[in-house]
Amino acid sequence: MKINFRNLGLLAALSAVVYLAPGCNESTILGSELIPGGDFVNGRDTVLTDITSSNIFKVDSSYITGGTFTAKILGSINADPIFGHAQAIVYTQMGLTSPGFSFQGTGQVLDSVVLSIAYQGVYGDSTNQQTFRVYRMNETNFRLDSAYRYFRPLSYDQGQLLGTATASGVSLKDSVSIYNAKQGPQLRIRLNNNFGSDLLKQTSTGAFATDSAFRAYLKGFAIVPDTMNGNNKAMFYMNLAQIESKLTVYYKNSVDDSLVATFPFIGTAAAHSNYYTRNFAGSEAAQYLNTNRPEGDNQLYLLSGPGTFVKLTIPTLQQFPASVINKAELVMTEITTGIGSPNDIYPAPSQLMLYKYATAAQDSILPLRDFGNGQDPYFGGARTEVTNFGGVRVVQYSFNIAHYMQYLLRNQETNYGFRLQVNPSSRLDVRRVKLGGGKLSQYNLKLRIIYTKL
Repeated sequence: MKINFRNLGLLAALSAVVYLAPGCNESTILGSELIPGGDFVNGRDTVLTDITSSNIFKVDSSYITGGTFTAKILGSINADPIFGHAQAIVYTQMGLTSPGFSFQGTGQVLDSVVLSIAYQGVYGDSTNQQTFRVYRMNETNFRLDSAYRYFRPLSYDQGQLLGTATASGVSLKDSVSIYNAKQGPQLRIRLNNNFGSDLLKQTSTGAFATDSAFRAYLKGFAIVPDTMNGNNKAMFYMNLAQIESKLTVYYKNSVDDSLVATFPFIGTAAAHSNYYTRNFAGSEAAQYLNTNRPEGDNQLYLLSGPGTFVKLTIPTLQQFPASVINKAELVMTEITTGIGSPNDIYPAPSQLMLYKYATAAQDSILPLRDFGNGQDPYFGGARTEVTNFGGVRVVQYSFNIAHYMQYLLRNQETNYGFRLQVNPSSRLDVRRVKLGGGKLSQYNLKLRIIYTKL
């Protein structure tokens, strides 16, 4: 255990004042029994660096992307030398506004038909143009109540390309005006007239008679990003549950023009899913994932779920002398090359999460005592920025695990290690960060402990 002692008499005395101040969260969280009775003169601090860290990547079957999870990611990243490639496809059905629907009047003539999906943001290069293709699905028994996992691709007919569109985050961020009516930001893909004209031929006693009949006629759409462009640098956040997600037919009949018919996304009936895959081949991260090195990995590659996570072990933690733990701050720092780094395009996530392992097998996790109700900043995990010795701004995260450590010293906790991961901002996410590991000379993981020896 590498320990650097420093007497904290003056600092501890000041801390005592803070702890005893009315309204101080620290004393509430630690509990008054953990605060020494006015004796901070013997306060010390030390930094532990013997932390073993191991990158883990594995398929997570707990991620279901259908049902109530209507938020989707869509796009392709294949220009990230650090984390490799990512691709996301959206599958969705649209529905009838009512059983027995029919187009107005007679003699209908198609103007256009457009599939639109509500847009909510982008990760990566917002100016990066990507092309999306819409295919007609032929997935058998595509159902809302099926538990589609993110790693399961669904079937679509590549011979039935219905439409294409090219867009960027910048081009999608604004509202659009349709027939002088404002609509929210959306990806709009015009489908071909053959498809639209065939839709116009359907009747209230045929494909439009019921939802089941409609879905037998149109099983769904697959929205597929073009991955052939080697410069894709963005993933788009979409939401099927927004009103902008729909199929719209613009047409006229023998009497009127500028007619509109809508086939909306209906959350209680429409099947939907998100296929998401990663390929680390040739990337920097590939050299550090699932290595099983006994000494651990000195560089950490955290990718939002379902992605990668890190196992942390601090074997000497339980050998710490009997003490009152005033603070135990686990600090991790981003590795970056500064301006021009890919990190400028793919910024670090706003929040990490730290769990404790519940068993020696490290096959299940639990929240740490310090997490509280999740609303208190005491625990930490939020992204902050600091300036390193070279004058480069880097991202840093820290967690206070003082409460956990205090119980560990009382033998009321067992040191099974920790799991570090990104706290995702959506069901599926691609945010990532490269951090220093436990055996790195610079940017290494550190646990700083401020304590009073008993």
